[in-house]
Amino acid sequence: MRNIPEAQTFGDGPKYPLESVDNALRLLAIFSHEERIRVKDVAELLGVSTGTAHRLLAMLVYRGYVAQDTVSKLYVPGVVLLSIGLRTVQHSGLRQAAAKYLDELGATLSETIHLATLQGAQVFYLDGREPTQALRVASRAGTLRPAHCTSAGKALLAELTREEVLEIYPDEHLLQVTDRSIRSRSQLLIDLGDTRRRGYAANFGELEDGIGSVAVAVRSKGGRPLASLAVGAPMTRISDDRIVEMVEAIGAAAKSLGEELSGTTVR
Repeated sequence: MRNIPEAQTFGDGPKYPLESVDNALRLLAIFSHEERIRVKDVAELLGVSTGTAHRLLAMLVYRGYVAQDTVSKLYVPGVVLLSIGLRTVQHSGLRQAAAKYLDELGATLSETIHLATLQGAQVFYLDGREPTQALRVASRAGTLRPAHCTSAGKALLAELTREEVLEIYPDEHLLQVTDRSIRSRSQLLIDLGDTRRRGYAANFGELEDGIGSVAVAVRSKGGRPLASLAVGAPMTRISDDRIVEMVEAIGAAAKSLGEELSGTTVR
């Protein structure tokens, strides 16, 4: 792990400092520089025992500030921490720029639309729109899901090199959420190759039984992946013709959004 700057301090220290609270805050600050971290790294950076580091992480996981990757077992930012960061940019940047596209796609396709980013082996749903239909996919906005089980995640994983994918998934075995989930890293690499060739990612019951989705990456003009746009629906409403319609719609929106975001710093 590279050297990480110490957490900033402001003004004079408190008269009655609480070491446990200070360690927890310093630990949270680490995630402003690192997306994934091991227990022993936390112990080294904070100057505490591995047992203390584990207890700190366990409490932050309990409160939702940190999450543990189910495959690599590394610790990543949790839903609460990501949501706090999201609120600071909800009136600017990625989420604001994408809002009109989510609205338009929702109205055009009458299905659930998501905007997502990759967080290690997890995909984080930044925002979403639900249709008015009674039978619909619920919005996952503000949640983390295993990237290899989602079209939104696979669309972004397909933008990475083989080496980068292997770093995210160091083990051959992958978490199986449903009977249709990708079970191995080798199978995932094949799926990502298919995604690159056809230009979109697909998920048919891999995260939830009876639910399907397709997704495309949002790229800057320089080709850097910024996020993904996905449309999800009950599999009973997903035909070959419908997939073509969905991919064309989200593909056009992703291209326009990427061009709009080019030159804008998006984290």
